[in-house]
Amino acid sequence: MTYSTRIYNYSNLKDEDKQIVQAQLLMFETVEDTITEYMYRRESSTNILDAVSYEEGIKALEQVQQNMFSDIVEYIVYAIDSYEEDVDEVDTQDPLFGLYQEVEDIDNE
Repeated sequence: MTYSTRIYNYSNLKDEDKQIVQAQLLMFETVEDTITEYMYRRESSTNILDAVSYEEGIKALEQVQQNMFSDIVEYIVYAIDSYEEDVDEVDTQDPLFGLYQEVEDIDNE
């Protein structure tokens, strides 16, 4: 399903919902790290069975990542839909718009 990122984006979330999305993204990054590790192991494997196993693991984890990202976007939509007040429209195609700026601001403090 497609959602308007002009309304449904990270920058329009309340603080408590932003924390939930950040926690979800930490899990997403853990899967990403595992994919990277599997790629390294696949490339350095001397056993064809191990290499094939890692390749299948990578495919499965990539599907998990896609599902996780979809779940994160759906949570953003659900959270914003539950707000009683209107949110600002932002000219963006990124459902995570605003997250990166917050991270930079925290790093600069």
